[in-house]
Amino acid sequence: MKAIVTSALLIILVATQQLQAQTRTNTRPQQQQQKSGAKPAAAAQDEGEEVGDGDVLRVTTNLVSVPVSVMDRDGRYIFDLKQEDFRIYEGGVEQQIAHFSSVEQPFTVVLLMDSSSSTISYLDQIRDAASAFIAQLRPRDSVLPITFDGVIHPLLYKGTSDRTFLNAALSKMRSDEGNNGTRLYDAVDFSYQLLRRVRGRKAIILFTDGEDTWSKASVKSTLRDATELDALVYTIRYGEKPSTDYLSSLSEKTGGHFYQATDIETIKQAFIAVAEELRRQYSIGYYPIKSPRRGEERELRVKVNRPGVGVRTRKSYIY
Repeated sequence: MKAIVTSALLIILVATQQLQAQTRTNTRPQQQQQKSGAKPAAAAQDEGEEVGDGDVLRVTTNLVSVPVSVMDRDGRYIFDLKQEDFRIYEGGVEQQIAHFSSVEQPFTVVLLMDSSSSTISYLDQIRDAASAFIAQLRPRDSVLPITFDGVIHPLLYKGTSDRTFLNAALSKMRSDEGNNGTRLYDAVDFSYQLLRRVRGRKAIILFTDGEDTWSKASVKSTLRDATELDALVYTIRYGEKPSTDYLSSLSEKTGGHFYQATDIETIKQAFIAVAEELRRQYSIGYYPIKSPRRGEERELRVKVNRPGVGVRTRKSYIY
């Protein structure tokens, strides 16, 4: 009897040792995966992935946001439209509207003013017109005034809605009496870089005679990049220079507007008109049915379900 018990104990001991060895063998890969941060293949497929401290969560979206202005035949803005009144097309294909915001939304504006030697006789008018624009601001609107000649001069470190700060900044405007040239295209490009970091409604108001002397940026590059930027560009041209092609193209590509300024009153009215339009715009967003490729240009068209109205928006975008 004692021999049978002893044999049984030996059998149990050997079986236990084999089981422990097999368990160590099976759990070693799992321990290695835990040390390296990896999951078993099945777990990676079946479990929701958690984001721990220090991990980077990357979210990509193809949302296309389009600012739209709607006016009647007399040029008055229409601001009682609803989402169902709009239809938007990309490349001729109707898209489903996923985001819609109506009027009276705050905006951010880069006020970009030419201070080259050709502006000496216009400086006081430019300053007065900019002050008239600032007078239109509401508490949440933000403006960053910048002048440019042969150098780009931000008049403040960042945009603000404080009228005292803004008017004090405008008082620092000086024309370039040294005739150091005009970096118009570089100034436009500089404004693009600033607005790429800004969310919400945004625009550039460019006041210039349209001349450029030695920018690194070019007509081609700034027009191309304007199509990639989700901001409007309003151009106000003074003087009697023969060509307005660049300034009008810049506005047309972004859904803004081109103004020809002849005197202080038309300059002021142009600034005031821009402020009103920015407040009265609609914003429409959609996810393209056909995913765009990086660098691809897509044609846009917006229709409004109301007779006798005009629609102004950008004609295309580059993803």
